[in-house]
Order: sequence, then structure tokens, then C-alpha cells
Amino acid sequence: MKKLIGLVIVGILINVAASAKETENPSIASGVPFFYYQDLQGAADWYENKLGLKKVTSENWVVIFELTPTSHLGLVNATGGSLKPTENKGSLLSIETADLEGWWDKLKDVEGINMIHGIEVGAKGMIEEFRMSDPEGYVVEFFRWHSSRKESDKYLRK
Repeated sequence: MKKLIGLVIVGILINVAASAKETENPSIASGVPFFYYQDLQGAADWYENKLGLKKVTSENWVVIFELTPTSHLGLVNATGGSLKPTENKGSLLSIETADLEGWWDKLKDVEGINMIHGIEVGAKGMIEEFRMSDPEGYVVEFFRWHSSRKESDKYLRK
């Protein structure tokens, strides 16, 4: 009887594991938004030398920067990519950080950075943020989840 119960339990566990695998998504290694520029080299210089991002790939039509070990930003030449730049960008780069004040202090007085606003509460109270625009008008936002949000818990686990 014990063997039969054991086999039934093993069978159930195998079915549960198989069902879980069927509903799981395949893995994702990284996220890379791509922004399109008329002046790719000017934009790349801004992200590397003004923001201080690490360049990991540079070709004549695309430059990729590391945001974190698993997230990146791609900049694409207007003539080399599958999309074209538009006047109303319709997207922004949002960079989450626990050290919002540290980033503000580092960037607020850098020549060539066009600040839109300083640190303030945004997203209807969900975050604290500051924003700037890059050389061709994409908005770059540094933010931290407001301390009242459960998402901010990760900052307590340093």
C-alpha cells in the first residue's frame, strides 16, 4: 500500500511539474529599447559622456549601452534601422534607482543636460523622479518608488 501511495504521489508531482512548465514563459535574458536618431554619434556621446553609461556595442548604425547587467539601451542611426525618428517621441527611458538624490547631484549641473524638472513626486504619487531630455528630445527619467509603495521594499534589502 505504501508503494502504491508513493507512486501516486510521484505521478501527481510529475503532472504538477509538467503543467507548471506548460504555463511558464520561456526565459528572457535582457530588455533593449531602441531609440532612433538623426545624429547617432551626438546622442551616443551624450549617453556615454554626460550620463556616464557604459558602451557595450558600437557599429556605424547602432550603439548599445548597459543600464544594468541585464538591461540595455540601443541607439540607432535614422538611416540604418527599421524605424525612423519622429518629432513626438512617444516613449521615455525610465531608470529606477534607490539613490535618486545621488543621480540628481551628479547630473543637475552637467553642461549639455537639459533638465525638465528636479526631484518631485510623479505618476500620481507612485514615484519620486526627475527628468531631462536627450539631444533629440527623448525624455530620460530617473525614479524611485515612493516609500508608501510595496515596490520600494527592495530598497530596504541592500
